[in-house]
Amino acid sequence: MKNILIPTDFSANAWKATVYAFSLFQNELCNFYFLNACKPEFYTPDINGNSLAQAKSENEISMKKLLKEVAIINKNQNHRFKSIIIESWLDDAVIEIQKEIIFDLIIMGTKGETEPDDRIFGTNSMNVIESVDHMPVLLIPDNCVYVPEVKKELVLATRYDKSFSDYEINFLIDMAKKFKASIRILYIQDTENLTEEQKNTKEELHDYFKEVSHSFHTLTNIKVTKGIHSFIESRNSDVLVLNHKKRGFFENLFSKSLLKELGKKPQIPMLFMPSDL
Repeated sequence: MKNILIPTDFSANAWKATVYAFSLFQNELCNFYFLNACKPEFYTPDINGNSLAQAKSENEISMKKLLKEVAIINKNQNHRFKSIIIESWLDDAVIEIQKEIIFDLIIMGTKGETEPDDRIFGTNSMNVIESVDHMPVLLIPDNCVYVPEVKKELVLATRYDKSFSDYEINFLIDMAKKFKASIRILYIQDTENLTEEQKNTKEELHDYFKEVSHSFHTLTNIKVTKGIHSFIESRNSDVLVLNHKKRGFFENLFSKSLLKELGKKPQIPMLFMPSDL
C-alpha cells in the first residue's frame, strides 16, 4: 500500500491537487495523508489578535470539512484518508513526520491561498522542493486535470551527469505506467561531445527503460531553461521530470523572466526526483 502525502492550506489549488492525486492513483491501494502546517509566526498574537491556538482551532475545523468533502467525492474502496496538523513551517513538518511514516510521494498545488495571482510557484512549494531531499515531489498547477485513458508524454530532463538508482528507475517506470505515458529523455547539449560517463549513463537509461516506450532527444545552442520549455511546448508534453533536485536548483531553473513568461501559458505537472536516493 502506498502512502501519499498531500499538504493543504484548504485553498482551491490544494483541492485540485487532491482530486488529481485521487485520479492518478485510482487503481492502487493508498493511504492519503492530508497535512496542514500552522506557521510558527502565529505564536505571537498579531494586530488582529490571532494566536497559534486560534489558527490551529480554525484549521482543525477546516480539516474536518475537507475530510467530509473527500468522503463525498471519493468512494474508492482502495483509498484511506488520514489527517495531520502540525505547529511548524510546512517543509519542517514534512521532514518531521517522515521520521515515523515512509511516504512514496508528495503531491501538492503550485501555490496557496495567500499567494499573489502573478506568482506561479508559491513559497511552500518552493521550500518543500528545496528542503525535502528524500522523496519525490509532484507539483500540480491550478489548471491541470488528470484525463484517464489518454496516452501521455513524460519528459525526463537530464544532463546524464549522475547515475540513476534502482529506486529512481522503478519509480519513473511506475509513474509512466500510471500516466500511460511514453518517456522522452531530453538533453540540452552544453559541450561538443558527451563524456564517457555521460555516454554510459545514457546507455544505462536505454537498458532501464527497455520495457517502456521511450526515446532520446538532444537540443543544441539553447539555454537549458528555454530548451526544456520549448521542447515541452512544441510537443504538448504532459509531465516534466527533473532528476537532480538540490538547493538552489529550483531558482536557477526558473528565472524571474521565465516565470513571467510561463504565467501566460498553460502549465503541466512537474515531478522533482530526490537527490539522495
